[in-house]
Amino acid sequence: VGPNKRCHRSALTAPLVRLDVGHRGSMMGTTCRMMRSEDRESVFALIERGFDGFVRADCAAEGVAEFVRAARLMVFEQPPEHFVMVAEVDSHIVGMIDMRNHSHICLFFVEPSRIGKGIGRRLLDCAVAECRRHKSDLQQIDVNSSLWATPVYHSFGFRQTKPPQVINGISFVEMVKELADSKANKPTVATC
Repeated sequence: VGPNKRCHRSALTAPLVRLDVGHRGSMMGTTCRMMRSEDRESVFALIERGFDGFVRADCAAEGVAEFVRAARLMVFEQPPEHFVMVAEVDSHIVGMIDMRNHSHICLFFVEPSRIGKGIGRRLLDCAVAECRRHKSDLQQIDVNSSLWATPVYHSFGFRQTKPPQVINGISFVEMVKELADSKANKPTVATC
């Protein structure tokens, strides 16, 4: 999925959220929680594996350098307007999402060997629930998707808002997801 040069991170805390994912080959016993300082190296390594496997091919050399710079900033410096949430299975981090201003996805990766098992969808649901805890009137979230991840975001209900673009050597597609009325469909910890 990929960074946006505007992205940073915050030091929010939230309760541990249990995800019992039980459909088509999904991992049972997945937990979602905010990233802790001791998670940074594992989270960054996960980002590197996902980037190298799926995104790097669509970036110029300048884009690779910009991506690494931005991802390091978000994970290690944790800018205040961001939060990073992780998904774990058996105490191993298998997914991460960085949200800016409770409405923009900056980074979103699932361990390559675990893609297609429902972890990303659940992680996104939990991140949206966290965003709504801080922004109860949240109507939409957006992302600058990598070219590889565009069909994944489509499957999550996002729609493309502009043609593909390249900025700082990074190819991306602007996408948005309209959210259901937060009062009518407010996710609960039990559904995350």
